[in-house]
Amino acid sequence: MMRGLLPVLAVLAVLATPALSLRRSGIRSACDQGWFSIAGNCYKFAQILLTWDDAFDHCEDRGSQLASVHTYAEYKGLLDHMNKNYAGTYWTSGASENGKWLWTATNENMNRAWWGRNPSTADDQCAYFCSYTNKYWNKSCNNKVRFICQKPQNPW
Repeated sequence: MMRGLLPVLAVLAVLATPALSLRRSGIRSACDQGWFSIAGNCYKFAQILLTWDDAFDHCEDRGSQLASVHTYAEYKGLLDHMNKNYAGTYWTSGASENGKWLWTATNENMNRAWWGRNPSTADDQCAYFCSYTNKYWNKSCNNKVRFICQKPQNPW
């Protein structure tokens, strides 16, 4: 009886070896746990309410930055993810400097086509993303809003 089981046990041992080595080495992901891969970057949708400055610092303290959206793929990917998982409003790195709206993380102009309206008033200097309207809006940087951090994907 034992002799008949030996070939079966040998086959099972061979089949189980790759699974064990994968578990030991750990499967690597493009993004860290809790981060989501969208259009070649990793994003974290923070569910705490902070002012724009505090959100900026929070992201930087974790090796990332407030999100900047440069391509339609990023714009659409973020909106899709927000609408499925985290609907609401989120700070981005968009801010007005001398009347010019820029992504502070990259110092590039923000795409005006994605604004809900022309940014208004001197007091509303920070841009947020709204999943309900699929647009950017601006408000006072002192308001407390959730925020999106962004960082490059892991190199492996």
